[in-house]
Amino acid sequence: MASFDPAAAVARLEIAFAELLEESTYGGAALALCQGDQCLLSLHGGEASPENPWSPSTSSLIWSASKGIAATATLHALQQKDICLQTPVARLWPEFAANGKAHITFAQLLSHRAGLAAIDAKGLSIIDYQGVTATLASQPSNWSLDERHGYGARTFGFLLDEIVRRCSGMTLREYWNTTCRDPLELEIWFGVPEKFLETVATVIAPKTPPEPSDFSRAFADPSSLTRRALSEPGGLLTPSVMNTIAMRTASIPSLGVIATADALARFYALLAGPNEFFTDTTRSQMQTTLSRGLDLTLLAQTSFSAGFMTNDIGVANPVGVYGSGKKSFGHPGAGGSLGFADPELGLGFAFIPSAMHPGALPGARTRKLIQALYGLPSTA
Repeated sequence: MASFDPAAAVARLEIAFAELLEESTYGGAALALCQGDQCLLSLHGGEASPENPWSPSTSSLIWSASKGIAATATLHALQQKDICLQTPVARLWPEFAANGKAHITFAQLLSHRAGLAAIDAKGLSIIDYQGVTATLASQPSNWSLDERHGYGARTFGFLLDEIVRRCSGMTLREYWNTTCRDPLELEIWFGVPEKFLETVATVIAPKTPPEPSDFSRAFADPSSLTRRALSEPGGLLTPSVMNTIAMRTASIPSLGVIATADALARFYALLAGPNEFFTDTTRSQMQTTLSRGLDLTLLAQTSFSAGFMTNDIGVANPVGVYGSGKKSFGHPGAGGSLGFADPELGLGFAFIPSAMHPGALPGARTRKLIQALYGLPSTA
């Protein structure tokens, strides 16, 4: 990688962020960049809610960027029990062995290769933890197990929560709070405390429809794996639903984390380098790609490590989701949220908008910021 000039990167990001705010006619956003234990950049602008400007304390829903936080708690719990990723899940969770799943490993489950992208039962609530986890344990995989992978948009958080409970006796939320959030004083919550509810930005639905694609066509088909994975359990979760107090205070590990951009960037800067929380082995698990290729759910090329989306780049694709860093990892969220670590540069990056764009993967706004961060040519 070419030499990195933090001051130049900050200057480019300031320009790019200002342009994004100028181009938007509604909502607001926050952007943060950290390196090591230093905050290089903290920006915010626009409205957090109607007639209420975004402030340094404004937090917002990060949708599926939540999965990176959930994966961190899970890997820490497995680390504490000295459980390697090649261990069958059923050794920790015996009921999981039902219907041919006895040999599925933690590596397969964490990299979306376990075939549990969609839940078989209908009508379950997104907050029916017992019902969903019992169903996932008892059902067969969605496809014959091989090297294929399919993103578990809703199911993934339930699976990780149960692993943490089996390891520690605590819920994933309790474990995250005890091991990471509280010691580091991070404003990252699986269910925001009531005293912080007034700081949460209002999520705004996309104003334009998605571009026609294999994904959009599959999502329109209620019987497709894509639609099932992105709508069950709980049905379609619109911004108006997620803006309710009930959903903001609920622990939904797959898509319900509420955070500030500063905290998310600081968290990923921690993961980018050696630290007191994770062994070198665990940090390697975060960075090492375990699945790659056509995602059976998202119908796009994706790659995953143990719980994080990785930068699957090469000669044919020199720029990934997180720029040109070969070891970068993190997680995007629907509508544009993004948090990631760049271990080569020790960076933690976070972008959190309240106004969503169509689709489940990063869009033009995120690409603009990544290009600014690394000084890459525009692809627009």
